[in-house]
Amino acid sequence: MNKLTFFLIISVLLAGFTSCQPEQRGFATPVRDYQDQRAVDSDSLRTFLETRFYNYEDYQMAATNEHVVFTIDTIKGDNASKTPLIDQVSEITLQVKDNDDVFHDHTAYILPLREGAGTSPTVADSIFVTYKGMLLNLYEFDRSTSPIWFESLSVVKGFRALMPYIKKAAPPTVNADGTYSFDGFGSAAVFMPSALGYYNQLVGVIPEYSPLIFAVDLYTYNTTDHDGDSVPTHLEDVDGDSYFDDDTDNDGIPNFRDVDDDNDGVLTRNEYDTNGDSIPDDTDNDGTPDYLDND
Repeated sequence: MNKLTFFLIISVLLAGFTSCQPEQRGFATPVRDYQDQRAVDSDSLRTFLETRFYNYEDYQMAATNEHVVFTIDTIKGDNASKTPLIDQVSEITLQVKDNDDVFHDHTAYILPLREGAGTSPTVADSIFVTYKGMLLNLYEFDRSTSPIWFESLSVVKGFRALMPYIKKAAPPTVNADGTYSFDGFGSAAVFMPSALGYYNQLVGVIPEYSPLIFAVDLYTYNTTDHDGDSVPTHLEDVDGDSYFDDDTDNDGIPNFRDVDDDNDGVLTRNEYDTNGDSIPDDTDNDGTPDYLDND
């Protein structure tokens, strides 16, 4: 089991543990206000990006099939002339729902490292990657140097949000020993506030309320249809906020896991696009596709 998946499992277990134990002991720690923590994380991230640089020269000189270890250092002394990260990143805004079902905007920073040869996955696709995870003190809490598969929806929101900003490699070459070689794989990094990571959860060696850094190399990906209903998962987030809270028929199963999204007795795959024109069918022309319309 890789560490990132392990962290996800542990976070769920910890969430269940902390939801009952502290109250029983009488010293529950209130979850920090999202707005307040956002301000703290924003200051920490911007200060970090303004005073650090990454090994961009190594990426510039590397061959298109060469893996480069992502490193960060402080701009001072012999490195005083280096370009700060803040001048090389772009901002993205993601929404996170708090315990009161209120959405809050959180800013992450995307750093392109190397242009890939292919196309980009969505945040819902299955990805084949190597990666490195760090805290802002540059402590490395996780790394995979050999490519592994991830379901993007199984990892933290900030990690999967990086996917549309990386392009995969050219089609792989099959080696004589049966292994694969990838040329032209894309690389990028994300600097995320704690709300896009594990927020108030202590996960392994990652402290609560920790902003995180992930550097990722993308080799290839598969478009995912989790429930096999012919609707790609990336199209099942109807309101554009989260795949997990779109449940058209209110049966407790999110649409991306539900083979009959509107619970009308007709499988989604049999009413999504029956004429094959790549447009969801809307038989009664009421503006709601048949597969989401139970009348």
